[in-house]
Amino acid sequence: MKHKLFLSLIAVFAGAWLGVAPAGAADPPQVIRFGLAIVGKGGKPVASNGIASLAHQRQAIEAELKDDNIRIEWIYFKGAGPAVNEALANKQLDFAWQGDLPAVIGKAGGLNTRLIAADGLLTSTYLVVPVDSPAKTLQDLKGKRVAQFKGTNLQLATARALKVEGLRERDFRTINMDFPTMIAALASKDIDGGWFGSHAFDLQVSGVGRIVYDTRAVDAKLTRQTHVLVDGDFERQYPQIVQKVVDGLVKTAAWVSAEENREAAFGLWANSGTPIEALRAEQEGQSLARIYSPRLDDFFLDRYRATVRESRELGLLRGDVDVDRWVEPGYVNAAIDRLGLQTLWPVYDADNRPQAR
Repeated sequence: MKHKLFLSLIAVFAGAWLGVAPAGAADPPQVIRFGLAIVGKGGKPVASNGIASLAHQRQAIEAELKDDNIRIEWIYFKGAGPAVNEALANKQLDFAWQGDLPAVIGKAGGLNTRLIAADGLLTSTYLVVPVDSPAKTLQDLKGKRVAQFKGTNLQLATARALKVEGLRERDFRTINMDFPTMIAALASKDIDGGWFGSHAFDLQVSGVGRIVYDTRAVDAKLTRQTHVLVDGDFERQYPQIVQKVVDGLVKTAAWVSAEENREAAFGLWANSGTPIEALRAEQEGQSLARIYSPRLDDFFLDRYRATVRESRELGLLRGDVDVDRWVEPGYVNAAIDRLGLQTLWPVYDADNRPQAR
């Protein structure tokens, strides 16, 4: 009897050492809840950008989890990053697509999350004015009514741009609005300008607005980054499931990085209600392989360290975040190596220069 007990204990410890779950370990979840800090026009559950939304439409993660009989529940949030943070705090999400600033704020506030994949690098922020506005530059709007969606990652990008231009938020009559409200206010000319992401090109194509400032055109370090994160407890309990989710994201990133799939990707993003002409205009001259590289390299780390530092300087963040401990590149690196995609996405240094292999 003692001999059998001893062998059973050996089997358990050997299974733990080899990463094999012993009998009695937690069963895989039946449902995975994946939140996105964005929503399409009219509340459509589709995003106008991002790998995660493409993976949703292409059922890429579902394919990876088919043998596990796990269902994915996709949840799109009108309230953007702050709403995602609230859902994470209430344990209502397992994975989330989110921008840099709200994720940093959530982490500093005690959210147990891990960043596991990049999903949208070098994203610009645009200042849009009514189409017939006399304003031609950022300076022309000093003292005017300018709206922004505070708490989203556009807020920090806006603050960076203002600093570079020698301006501050108080130089404008700043109004906090979500994007649908801002779009309506711009169309009715209740505001003189608004800071937007990809909505800017929709407004320009439709003849409602005109872009007068583009942060990416000024400096790559004024851009925003987005990512996919996982709840820390979920990762600890189901690391193999996390790897499969990342595999689905990496395969989707490889698909959109192929030039021959560019128009097909725009077509899927256009299901959000954003005209395909606006999507083409935003990405004109841009490499989708660069923008949607899933790598968590030195450029990504540097931008998130800067987000922490600059957020503290601007009073947007009270606590602190150890970015190096927060970011986990192992899942993406494992997927890239296993799929033979090492040359598709170069590793970039902190100054956005590809590193020699």
